[in-house]
Amino acid sequence: MRASAKRFSLTLFLLFLLVVGPIVYSTAHGYTQWWILSGGHVEVNGIRGGYLHKSRSNSAVLITRTDTNQRQSYLVQLGGSKSLFYCGGWHALRLPAFPIGDLNSPCMGFLDDLDPPDADPPLGSSLITRTGFVEFSTVQGKKVTASW
Repeated sequence: MRASAKRFSLTLFLLFLLVVGPIVYSTAHGYTQWWILSGGHVEVNGIRGGYLHKSRSNSAVLITRTDTNQRQSYLVQLGGSKSLFYCGGWHALRLPAFPIGDLNSPCMGFLDDLDPPDADPPLGSSLITRTGFVEFSTVQGKKVTASW
């Protein structure tokens, strides 16, 4: 009985290392970026309708609209050259935190899911950013504002 308990404990420990080890390693070496649900809010044409996540390094935000049939997310890079990406068929889940790896990361256009039927890509030239604030317009004429 004692031997089986030790084997079970060792198996659990090894499984834990196999799952947690790579996550810790990739986070420490910058291959994985963690996104934290922010207490801010998102407005579409002045009406609250969404949520946002900030990268742990505060260099980007993921803005998710909930005013359409399918949620739509946008990635805004805040550091250096500011840029805006549409996430297509992928959207950020409303989780307190989640990781995104650097290989095939969503919103960058590689291997993205197909756009939803009510897709509303952003107009990159309309991007306005200030500390704790992002605003842009979309192809369908919506004005998306996020603040935190």
